[in-house]
Amino acid sequence: MDKHSYLGQLSDEQNKNRTLRWMLAGCIVAIIILASTVLAQTGETKTAFVPPEITRPFWISSEDASQSYYEDLGQFINGLSLNVTPETVKTACRQYLTYVLPRDRDTYKKRCDLQEMRVKRDGSSSMFSVREINTDMRNRRVAITGDLVTIVSGKPFPPRRQSYVIDFVHAGGRFYITNHHEADNDDPFAEKK
Repeated sequence: MDKHSYLGQLSDEQNKNRTLRWMLAGCIVAIIILASTVLAQTGETKTAFVPPEITRPFWISSEDASQSYYEDLGQFINGLSLNVTPETVKTACRQYLTYVLPRDRDTYKKRCDLQEMRVKRDGSSSMFSVREINTDMRNRRVAITGDLVTIVSGKPFPPRRQSYVIDFVHAGGRFYITNHHEADNDDPFAEKK
């Protein structure tokens, strides 16, 4: 065998090995970067409360949401507490509480329990039909105005125009209710005195 030919082949193989080592090092660096990215995102699950019926497109970011999101979610939540019968009030209250800020759940649970007792005792039903929705994006508030019809023991009462305001807060990657109350029909966002 020719010594020069042998040294040439040896040099070629060494160059191939050097190239393969660099490729291996590049793959290892890529694997480390990908693994650290996956580890950084572990536990970063994003959960969003959405109404069961989505009528318009919306967006949700890590700290805020679109106007249509607040309006649709507010309308759904408002309906949970106002569209009730003796048969549905317990389920509606239970579902409503999932949207309440955890620190406020006890307060709202007491309110739900009172509503459930009253609805079952009186055999009352209520239905709320939305007429207008206003949004205060800066303060994450939705005002819903509509007609509330109440039926007690089979006797319907005339519809009553009523407004409700729902305040939202962002906590733990989700939007929760912090306040849900009746409001003035003419100026629902006015502060109560």
